[in-house]
Amino acid sequence: MDETKIRVAQSNEIGKIAAMMTVAFSGDPFMRWMYPEPDAFIAHFPKFVEAFAGGAFDQNAAFVDKDLGGACMWFPPGTEVNEEGLRQHAIATIAPERLGQMGEIFQKMEDYRVDEEAWYLPMIGVDAKFQGQGIGALLMNSVLAKTDGMGMSTYLESSNPANIPFYKRLGYEAIGEIKIADDTPLLTPMCRANR
Repeated sequence: MDETKIRVAQSNEIGKIAAMMTVAFSGDPFMRWMYPEPDAFIAHFPKFVEAFAGGAFDQNAAFVDKDLGGACMWFPPGTEVNEEGLRQHAIATIAPERLGQMGEIFQKMEDYRVDEEAWYLPMIGVDAKFQGQGIGALLMNSVLAKTDGMGMSTYLESSNPANIPFYKRLGYEAIGEIKIADDTPLLTPMCRANR
C-alpha cells in the first residue's frame, strides 16, 4: 500500500463514513459500554461519530482510503468537538445512569490534553472486512508524516486495549489511564512527539 491511496474525505461522505465506523467499532469496549444493546448501537452510533469527530471535515482533516474501507478524523489545533451536539445526542440516546459517568470521562479526557498545538485524533476505524490489510497504518502514517513535517505532536485516547500495541508501533506512549469505576471501560490517553 502507498499513500496515494489516501485522500481527503468530502463532507457529503460523512454518512458513509459514520456507517463504516459503526461496523469498525461494533466490538469496541468503550463504544459498546455507551450503547450495549445492538439495536441502540446501530441506531445511535453514526450520529455520535458525526457529533464527536465531524469537525474534522470542516478542517479538511478527515481522510479515507480509496475504497472507503477505513477513515481517520483529525482535529488540527483550534478545532473543537461539537459539544452541544454531542451533549444533546448523549442525553437523547445514552442510558441516564451512564450520563454522569460520561461527563466524568470526558472531563478526564480534557485533563490529559496538555499541548494546545498538538493534533488530536478523535477517531480512526477500519471496516471489519478490510482489517489486517494495513489500512489503519497507512491512514495514520499519511497524517503523521504531515504533523512531523510541521514539527507538531499528536495525541489520542485508545478506547480498546487491543489497539495499544498498534499505536506504540507508530511511536505513541501511554500518558495515563481513564477508568472512573469498576464497571466503566478503560481509556488510554496516548501522545506521540514529532519526529
